[in-house]
Amino acid sequence: MAVFGSLLKRLAVAIPGIGAFFAVAFIDSNPLSAGFAALLALLCGIEMVALLDPGAGASMRITGGILAAGSALSVALLPEAVSMPLLLVPGAVLAIRWMVVSGVEEASARMAGSIGAMTAIAVGFGLLARFRLDLDTPWVFFIPLFICWAGDSAAYFVGSAFGKHKMAPAVSPGKSWEGFFAGITGSIVGALIAGSLGAGYPPLLMIVAGAAGGAAGVLGDLLESAMKRNAGVKDSGRLFPGHGGALDRFDSVLAAVPAVWIILILFGPGGIL
Repeated sequence: MAVFGSLLKRLAVAIPGIGAFFAVAFIDSNPLSAGFAALLALLCGIEMVALLDPGAGASMRITGGILAAGSALSVALLPEAVSMPLLLVPGAVLAIRWMVVSGVEEASARMAGSIGAMTAIAVGFGLLARFRLDLDTPWVFFIPLFICWAGDSAAYFVGSAFGKHKMAPAVSPGKSWEGFFAGITGSIVGALIAGSLGAGYPPLLMIVAGAAGGAAGVLGDLLESAMKRNAGVKDSGRLFPGHGGALDRFDSVLAAVPAVWIILILFGPGGIL
């Protein structure tokens, strides 16, 4: 009964959230798509600052979130030559804070991690908006989302029922190899539904995108788990009851979006290869 109650709580949050994504996808509004991506980047940026710098106050966390949102908007709306330098700003601001508070040595040691983490948020959500803004059908927007949603669901149910061989016990004790392979299968199914049935992409391309995006999503989840362990917290936040924080919900999406984007740019219709 406890598992059933937890599932109901998760569904009560997930269903309205999925509805919001459908609204963004099917309402033809560029400001809505870009603004939604910026809002998600803001929420994740605030939580990321708290993980990277537990001593940061509310003003610093909000500043980091605003900078992450601005960087995501630059990725979504501006040419790469303009947006790329802006990706460095959120992490650099954190490094400057560490330099002032703790000295140059600590700032240097933590700079790469902060820039990488905040850049992942900006790139992930910025490219997600561009899936909607740049491509022909709203269903393209759902390719990385369905990959993660279907993969996470399959991994959760199969891992809970049959998971015996731990995948990364030191980082995420709940993950199993049984759940991992079920998740990759689910990700491929999600890619086929959104990409082939919805957007009309070749099934083989979507199988590759599903497998790559699913694997990248698992990596993103593990990296966030490692950061939470380092910060000594179970969840990145308490924004979504039963789910944790925004980063807990979108860690896999942030990693899957660039992987799928690269595959479509290289091998999709009109792609480079």
